[in-house]
Amino acid sequence: MPERKDTTHEIIKNKLIVFRRPHSDKWQCRYLIDGKWYRASTNEYNLDAAIQSANMVLIEAHIRNRMNVAPTSRLFRDVAKIVIKQLHDEIEAGTSKPIYRDYIRIANRYLIPILGRKYIDRIDYQDLDELKERRIKIMGRIPTRSTLLNHNSILNRIFDEAIRRGFIKEEQRPKLDAKGRKTERRSEFTLEEVKILIHNFDAWVNEARTDSLALRQLMKDYVMTLIDTGARPGREIFELKWGQIKFAPNIENTIVLSIQMSKTGKRTAIGRAPMLEALRGIANRNYGKSLEEVIEEHPNDYIYRYVEFISKRQHKGIREAKFVKPSSFPRLFDSYLKRHNILIDKATGKKRVMYSLRHTYATFALTYDQVPIHTLAKQMGTSVVMIEKHYSHLDALKAIEQLSGIKTRGLLG
Repeated sequence: MPERKDTTHEIIKNKLIVFRRPHSDKWQCRYLIDGKWYRASTNEYNLDAAIQSANMVLIEAHIRNRMNVAPTSRLFRDVAKIVIKQLHDEIEAGTSKPIYRDYIRIANRYLIPILGRKYIDRIDYQDLDELKERRIKIMGRIPTRSTLLNHNSILNRIFDEAIRRGFIKEEQRPKLDAKGRKTERRSEFTLEEVKILIHNFDAWVNEARTDSLALRQLMKDYVMTLIDTGARPGREIFELKWGQIKFAPNIENTIVLSIQMSKTGKRTAIGRAPMLEALRGIANRNYGKSLEEVIEEHPNDYIYRYVEFISKRQHKGIREAKFVKPSSFPRLFDSYLKRHNILIDKATGKKRVMYSLRHTYATFALTYDQVPIHTLAKQMGTSVVMIEKHYSHLDALKAIEQLSGIKTRGLLG
């Protein structure tokens, strides 16, 4: 058996060890409880004081264990960081779910700042009440139930990790609730309003200054894509690459999208003539080539980008223009809608946002195209239950023709 280093001292045989790490002056201790080793700092620099402290740690650990409490304790932020690293590792390995990025954001923005300095085995319902109050202040609103469910999911993962590592016992895990405000249905555009939105785009683009022309052109194409596909605004479209689209075989004016970055996972969706026209415009502006050529030659480039404006002064410095991901679309979209008096839904008084385009797509598909609900759910990357929940108000509209009684009256003479 190898000799112990002078930085390691066995205080109680096979039960308590005091040791010092390399490059550290503080003594640590390891102790055995119910066949499992735990580690803690003595917070002492002197060996004799460290031995005394280690004995007290062991006694406290035995007491905690008899009270059915974990023998050791860790700060919430330490366990949260372990979980965040696990999520990052899965994202890099390509085995993650799309929601993992949201979990990381929730942990860093809300959970760690609010609960980070608390010991995870001592978090109680008073601490959870503090989390609720401070979260509302940070958000500036009461979160919806769906938002709270996401917060609870990452919080439970952190408690799971703490249990797995022996920092808490299952009995110490607080039960979480998701009593948030009811999610409000976003306002869609009417058919006439969509006509106004579409038919005024070209004039709005043409009056742009030179340095903002490319941005306006891309926003038009982006909006047309959202109206045509019902995709979620944001990463579903912004993360789409040329190699992830292809022409539908044997069907004219139809494009097939392989959406990789979605709230509900990867899916295949369909784009029609409006999206196809948008893609041809982007291909021509960014590469001076046909859509077919760009798909073949630039499969790894992101689609929805614009070429940044380079002034004459910057050009003299031989600065190369880059493809830029737009960040000002929501503000620009607000301005466009306000100019054409369609920013506010006159029926509900609610402000329209880019997500309203997805809502409009679903409404039109159900009322005008009579798309089967299961097909629509697949296209939009959502569930039949969610479609029924958010669009049940359309049942009467869809049934107008059936309820008109024309055929019955004709049969009755």
